[in-house]
Amino acid sequence: MAATANFNRLLGTLLLDGGEGDLYVQTSDALGHKKYVMLYFSAKYCPPCRSFTPLLAEAYNAHKRHLQTSNVDGDEIEVVFVSFDSTSLEYNQYKSTMPWPAVPFDNLWRMGIKDSLSRAFGIRSIPTLIILDGQSGDIVTRNGRSEYSNFFQGEYEVPSGCLVS
Repeated sequence: MAATANFNRLLGTLLLDGGEGDLYVQTSDALGHKKYVMLYFSAKYCPPCRSFTPLLAEAYNAHKRHLQTSNVDGDEIEVVFVSFDSTSLEYNQYKSTMPWPAVPFDNLWRMGIKDSLSRAFGIRSIPTLIILDGQSGDIVTRNGRSEYSNFFQGEYEVPSGCLVS
């Protein structure tokens, strides 16, 4: 329960569901029983972000498929998009390429979530993937961009061109 309250405080009580829709999900429902929560700081205007996002999405989707085909109970990982985009149009276009939940655009700015998360996690450049323990909210790694393949199962390509399985 403490981690859920912490995620509500960090991200707000509502997230936008993944993909192109405008469906909201309670932060506590989306993240409540996850082993890991990955905060993905990114923006459409950033070429390295646009290169990394499809790789992360492929790993995320491969992990979901692996869980379904392995008949494994639970879904222990969730990614949350924290946008650095300055317009809602860029945000919506970019978010539509991601299968995971996102902090709503208005909350990033009006509630100051982007700035408070950037300060809390020392975000100095994007893309950045921070991996948190889903139960305690503690940082597992600040280097998720290089280490995400240690967390996702299934078969997918990593930046080196190698296939992970």
